[in-house]
Amino acid sequence: MGYAITMCVVALAAFAAIAYVLGRDDGEREERYFAGIDADKQDELYRTPIIYDDDKRSSWHQKGIVNHIDPKSDGTADVRILWYNAHPSKTARKTETGVDKVSVPQQRLASNGVKEGDIVRIAVRPGEGVSIDI
Repeated sequence: MGYAITMCVVALAAFAAIAYVLGRDDGEREERYFAGIDADKQDELYRTPIIYDDDKRSSWHQKGIVNHIDPKSDGTADVRILWYNAHPSKTARKTETGVDKVSVPQQRLASNGVKEGDIVRIAVRPGEGVSIDI
């Protein structure tokens, strides 16, 4: 009986380890997304001024780029946003990138003319995600 329990524990641990290794990407996803952006737009994102919401610097506004728009049947669209991470504790801003997906009503995107490749103002709230200021 003890042998069977031990084998189950080993099998579960092996499964968890494999799932962890296959699930992580070590930033490769962000690198692929940013590789598709021309150098001028990357530089504009990098040079964007950061406007903090308060003295704590826990959230801020900056520029991001609309990398992909995936329309949904419910009238919303999943929008993938890329930006240079400007968290105050980071010193090497250009090496820190951010990617997040937000849900936005399709009508709002259309009325503001937002399309893939556009640079938009975003609100960054670490731990809560990103929103588009349109």
